[in-house]
Amino acid sequence: MTDLVGRKAECENLVRLAETSRDEGAHLVLVRGSKGIGKSSLLAAARRELGSDDVTVLCATGRALAAEYGTVRELFEPLGLTAGSALPVLETTGQPDDHYAVLCGLYRIAVNVMADRSLVIMLDDANACDVQTLRWIDFLLRRSAELPLVVVLAWQPGVVEQADLLFAEMADISPAMMIDLAPLSAPDVVTLIERAFGRGPDPLFAETCGRITGGNPLRLHTLLTLLCARKVPPDESGVEHAQELGRQMVTECLPDLLEEPGGHVHEVACAIAVLGPADARTVGRFLELPEPFVTSAVDALRRKEVLAAQELEFRHEDIAGAVLSALPPGRLAELRHRAATLLNDEGRPAEEVASQLTWLPELPEVWMCCALREAAAAAVRRGALELAERYLTRVLDQVPGHPATLLELADVLVMMGPAAALPRLTEVVDQMADIGEKVKILCRLGLMAVAATWSEAAFDRLAMILDEGENSRIDSELLLQVHAVLLTVGLGKQASTAQLLTRYRVPPRRVPNTASGRLISGVAAQAEMLAGESVQSTLDLARLGLVPGSVVHAGPALAAAAVLGLSGEPAEAMSALDRLITTSGVDGALDIHALALATRAGLLDHAGDLAEAHADAQTALEVVERAVTPVEVALPCATMASILLKQGDIAEAEEHLDRVGEPRFGWTYGPVMVMKAAVRRVRGDLTGALDLLLECGRQLTSAGIHNPVWAPWWLDAVCLLVRLDRREEAVELAEFGAERARRWDTLEARGLSLMASGMAATGTVAAELLGAAVTELSASSARPLHVRAVRLLGEVRLSDGDAKAAREHLRTAINMAIRLGDRAAAAEARELLVLAGGRMPKLGARPADALSGRERRVAELAAAGATNREIAEELFVTIRTVESHLSNVYRKLGVELRTDLLAALKNSLRTTRA
Repeated sequence: MTDLVGRKAECENLVRLAETSRDEGAHLVLVRGSKGIGKSSLLAAARRELGSDDVTVLCATGRALAAEYGTVRELFEPLGLTAGSALPVLETTGQPDDHYAVLCGLYRIAVNVMADRSLVIMLDDANACDVQTLRWIDFLLRRSAELPLVVVLAWQPGVVEQADLLFAEMADISPAMMIDLAPLSAPDVVTLIERAFGRGPDPLFAETCGRITGGNPLRLHTLLTLLCARKVPPDESGVEHAQELGRQMVTECLPDLLEEPGGHVHEVACAIAVLGPADARTVGRFLELPEPFVTSAVDALRRKEVLAAQELEFRHEDIAGAVLSALPPGRLAELRHRAATLLNDEGRPAEEVASQLTWLPELPEVWMCCALREAAAAAVRRGALELAERYLTRVLDQVPGHPATLLELADVLVMMGPAAALPRLTEVVDQMADIGEKVKILCRLGLMAVAATWSEAAFDRLAMILDEGENSRIDSELLLQVHAVLLTVGLGKQASTAQLLTRYRVPPRRVPNTASGRLISGVAAQAEMLAGESVQSTLDLARLGLVPGSVVHAGPALAAAAVLGLSGEPAEAMSALDRLITTSGVDGALDIHALALATRAGLLDHAGDLAEAHADAQTALEVVERAVTPVEVALPCATMASILLKQGDIAEAEEHLDRVGEPRFGWTYGPVMVMKAAVRRVRGDLTGALDLLLECGRQLTSAGIHNPVWAPWWLDAVCLLVRLDRREEAVELAEFGAERARRWDTLEARGLSLMASGMAATGTVAAELLGAAVTELSASSARPLHVRAVRLLGEVRLSDGDAKAAREHLRTAINMAIRLGDRAAAAEARELLVLAGGRMPKLGARPADALSGRERRVAELAAAGATNREIAEELFVTIRTVESHLSNVYRKLGVELRTDLLAALKNSLRTTRA
């Protein structure tokens, strides 16, 4: 079978019909397709396949200027029949009877040919055949139903209307097969490129060639020939060359494609190029043409493969570009103006109107600027910010300095992203005369600049407004917004944080109970907490930020909730976070939802509720993955690392910290650095851990952050200095922490200070200080810190030689740690207990001992057959919390299936009794 690319099935059908015609009788085959689609190649391939003694194949090509029966003469020429000898029937006098005699004579000749073999008549460009030849084909088909005849007519529809009608009639009187030649498929295009270049093409190159040529074999062959001649490789580097050659081909053949004598093809093509995808009615109104005229021109353009098969648009954009580039500039502007007016009058979407207006050199009518601004608003709503900028810029080109448009453009530039928009935004803001509007835009810019590399620039612009006295022309509510944004932006960099904490903190008395007051109070509380000077001021600001109101600012509210937890009010913090998590989940604010979950996980971790903390942290990380806009992962990752370290999973904790990477200065810098140091300490790298902690301390101190509870790097550093036998430095650092704890006077701050002082001291003084730390922390919610203080007290007692007292404290620490699920703390305390002469099996020998009270209860209910939902209802927790508890139970008990829980719990019980 022929290797004709993309036409194998059609060729097989033609050959089959010819070979079976003696049994099945006469058939008509109509091969339709546009110019260059491969009609002639298909007929030639079929003729080659039929070159046998069983079939007679007669071929001819229609010619527009052929004489009467000219194509018939070409058909019978291979048989040796000429007009002067064997074809006397073609000699006529022009009388009607003579024509009928000719038809009969030709019919008898065909019948004689079919006496021995099947006859296949192939007419290429059949629409161009002379009328008498087509009449004879019709005459032959009507009288050959039982004869072994196949007539194949290949033609381009729409060129000769009379031929189209005649072929349709022929299809009604004889069994007919219609073959519509479609464009080549993508694999066929690849095959032809491989043949042309001798190697496989890059997918993008092949896709470009197919798109440019529309899968038309002739145009594809022409394009590939040009590319080969210019030695263009069939890879990505050749794509641009292929596109350029494609544009040249379109431009060169465009006059022929748009030529249609007596029609409106060129006008309709120009209208579609200007309007873009439209309907025939709109094109008709645009050209002031009746719709049938438009439809006729559209049909002609489709036949020539200028337009797509279904939609009223060009096959590819290069055609539209070629049509428009051929128009004189003045004519094109006139068409654009007419199109914009028509679309506006029809009430079409503003963006359709704007797509015309942006091309006009002038906007002479008032409605045009209004339409562009309306289109910009629509573009913003669907997220097309670059397009909105283009529309508004066009308005300002026409009406420079227009206040409302400047404000709208500034707003768009802020939303586009601070880093990209800053130069343009600065230019726009400087043109704004209204200081209030200018400040509003700068506030929005500042909020979006928090994570950008140039956030100091936003900070400086806002600070300049305050410092230069421009705030005197701003109302108090707007002034509060300036402070709020300044605080938010300032915490992103070390230098600006120091400036913020010394010059721009806001005392509670200046914050009213209004929407703007609640906006500033959360971030103001954050700054006050970091400064570490007044717990009461911090609490006042944080509580104001959580006062219910008609407008709730989720970001500041989240900051306020976190501050409450660090200011000794965990219950208030939990309540606020619960509300935020619920509302953000309902609203779909995934960024706030993730950060609120991570913050609550941190508070739960700090309180020793590790199972609940793990569930929240895991959910926060899952929400981060689902969020459309990027969410900072440092907080959920650092929190999860802290939980995993307590649970003894060092490797996974490291993975989460690695995901954070090098910590960026800001709200999470201190906690991340403390956790990274904790991992190094557990791995045995005490010096490396100490270096990280001291670097963290230097950065925070230089930034003016003196809070002793937030990221207590100094306590961990004191413990490491003692272990490294650098006690003098430890004493100095403990005093450093004590000074800050005296100002930030909370139970936890006092407990941390006493722990650090106790570790730096020796003898009975150390024991007294650590005993005091245990007392302070026992009254706080920080249960893991309480466990740590008890363990350190046991360690000091052991160092003093009081093994009995040491064992007592260490057993207490172990029991407390086991109840919390803090396996790491329990393991450390057990090692010391063994050194003190105490007896205790390895914690792994009694896995159930590692279960927290809640985990044990969940395990018991699950072992008894309760479902997760039933357990959740019994314990008044969420199903996700139950799942998290069970995950921890499986890991701690070393089981994989729910059915194994009962046996594991019983084995643990027997071990305990033994």
